[in-house]
Amino acid sequence: MQDNATTKPCPLCKSPGRFHRLVDEYPLAKCTACGFVYVDVSDQHIEDVTFNYGDSAKAHYAESQSIIDFLWFDKISRKLTAGKTNLKVLDIGCGNGVLLQQFQKRGCDSYGSDPSPWAQDCVRHHGYKMIPTIEKANVDPDFFDIITSTSTLEHVARPVEHLTEIIRILKPGGKAYFTIPNYGSLPIRLRIVKGRLVAPPGHCSYFTTRTLRYLFTRQDYADKIAKIKINSYGIPESYGIYSWFSRKLKRSKKKPKDTASAPPKAEAKPKPDAGRRVDSKALLVGVYYWCGRPFGLGDKLEATITKA
Repeated sequence: MQDNATTKPCPLCKSPGRFHRLVDEYPLAKCTACGFVYVDVSDQHIEDVTFNYGDSAKAHYAESQSIIDFLWFDKISRKLTAGKTNLKVLDIGCGNGVLLQQFQKRGCDSYGSDPSPWAQDCVRHHGYKMIPTIEKANVDPDFFDIITSTSTLEHVARPVEHLTEIIRILKPGGKAYFTIPNYGSLPIRLRIVKGRLVAPPGHCSYFTTRTLRYLFTRQDYADKIAKIKINSYGIPESYGIYSWFSRKLKRSKKKPKDTASAPPKAEAKPKPDAGRRVDSKALLVGVYYWCGRPFGLGDKLEATITKA
């Protein structure tokens, strides 16, 4: 099987692919020309899976999102809106709307796009606007000041067509911000991750720094992108580490207390001032972010493109 060409051409350059590896019985292919890794199943099969995430996805968000996620989303929204007002913002794959809430509190006109049925509940609760998938939404050209796509591009079967539409509806000078799992991360290079970061067929496009840059520099729209910035970030397998500590903490809370021998409670200490809390948050996010920067081995990739 490894010597045979795959049935599906590369989604980025349409060149033939070769068998790369098998994950959960799904074959991954690697392009013989640009090196892009993708799932060798039909686009329709990928969309059938991606567009039908049910309540289990809602529960996953509730269980997996940590304080780091909320602080990270606050950082993203603050950075993208710095010094600007009355911005139109679209979050593709908005899920439970946590990122859009950060934009809302900064006065942005906020829109979400997510095919998951449960995401509609979040729209009603938080009051932002929902549009269909951008390929079907008929949005006017040059409409949005900011477009974000966090942990979404890896679910897109046709990334070139998807990016073409993002550029079309983004205003000149506007920014599109992406985060995606890094297929060049240390755990994946060592083949010690088989599930969460790879997870076919819901995850169908596996970008490295090189292949993500190739996507942004295709001739189709090279003259429409003025700036490209790509970094890796995040402690590899930070979610696994967070889950391990959470389980340990829950077990320790369940242990019965020996009330007879317990010392009297000390007087409550005054809470730290707001400045110290902000510093602690900044330190937490900074450690998470910068530990994944060296050598492009971080848990995720982030990219910002500016439309010409």
